[in-house]
Amino acid sequence: MKVGKHTLLIDGNYFVFSRLFVLPKPKTGKLLGDDKQKKQFMRKLSIDLASEMRKLGGFVDDVVLTVDSKSWRKDLYPDAGYKGTRKPNSNVEWSAVYEVYEAWQEILATKGVVVHQIQGAEADDVLFGWSVMLNNRGKSCLVWTGDRDLIQLVNYSKANDAHTIWYYNTKKSLYAYEGFMQDMIESATADMSEDDMLFNMGGQHMMRDRYQKQILDWTIANKIETTEVDCEKFIFIKILTGDKSDNIPSVVTWQKEMKGGKLRSYSITDKLATKIYDQFIKEGETFKIDYLFSEEQKDRLVDIIYRVVGRSSVNLIKNSLTSNIGLMLLHNRTIPDSIQRAIYSAIEKDWEGALDSIEVVQDMEKILEGTHWLDGNSSYAPDPFAGMDIPKEKKAKPMKLVGKKTNKKSNEEPTKKLF
Repeated sequence: MKVGKHTLLIDGNYFVFSRLFVLPKPKTGKLLGDDKQKKQFMRKLSIDLASEMRKLGGFVDDVVLTVDSKSWRKDLYPDAGYKGTRKPNSNVEWSAVYEVYEAWQEILATKGVVVHQIQGAEADDVLFGWSVMLNNRGKSCLVWTGDRDLIQLVNYSKANDAHTIWYYNTKKSLYAYEGFMQDMIESATADMSEDDMLFNMGGQHMMRDRYQKQILDWTIANKIETTEVDCEKFIFIKILTGDKSDNIPSVVTWQKEMKGGKLRSYSITDKLATKIYDQFIKEGETFKIDYLFSEEQKDRLVDIIYRVVGRSSVNLIKNSLTSNIGLMLLHNRTIPDSIQRAIYSAIEKDWEGALDSIEVVQDMEKILEGTHWLDGNSSYAPDPFAGMDIPKEKKAKPMKLVGKKTNKKSNEEPTKKLF
């Protein structure tokens, strides 16, 4: 086991579509309507991956790209209208988008990146499977995405000393488990004598100190805001509030007539969901994810929702709660067994990864080497940092921890999903 190194888990759906809409809009025709624009898109994907990999190279040794497939949720919950409100942008040549995306997947696979698309599973499900397997085997991972729903994957396995953290590079935002920053600051070799350190130069304690320092240096150098989150509370609130971008309503919705007779729609907000959570804790002292699969605990939660919110019936609240748990919670009790078997079988096959050298994905030209995507002119110039020995940035002074934040920002806007 490679002590201290992380596996980078990339949400392919987020990565590709977030890069698509920053391309320059054509004066005529659709976006990606010709070969020149397709090359621009391919180079943009590769440049952005290479740029981030240079920053992460110190503590990342394997890369996994997860790709969406038709979701099992649409078949299992046909009446839920899951993602039913999403409409493709008519100004985009979508066949070209998927052509470039599929070609990019094939290119990355030849460079040693693990590319996983499991029939019937969304990228979220595959990311969940990788996170669980990695942590269970003592390997930490970094989930690169802009999908805030995936903050629920944040985890620390005390038994295996491994964790999962959530990273949104565009917003320079990192979400981690409670106590993460303290763990990164504390030295594993603090209590070791000089003799012990001398005879354990390559030992696990010193390697752990090294990767902790690399993570801290990365957050400081790139001005990344680190937020520690109570993952179970996060999931509790998400399930109650729902997800508009996926067409998942909150557990309770209602309408109120305004002046002039116009109806206004209301639903459970984060603030109201937090009030329900606090009441649940007050009456039961704790909340655990497993409670969502206990009929007794679920009935208790439904009763509290009814008392705090009203606006519905106990039966309707319970039905909505059950539906939201099934649609939103990434858990071995919600993902169908057949889907999980396929995911874990694929992971087992590619467990060790094939990334012989991290440098190959730190350079756009190395990523696209030997392909026609480097030929011809493009408005995206070659990566200016490719092949250069870049000096390290001057380190900023360590930031003081205030509450559960490492920067002064406290919130970010939810990411709008594109699909």
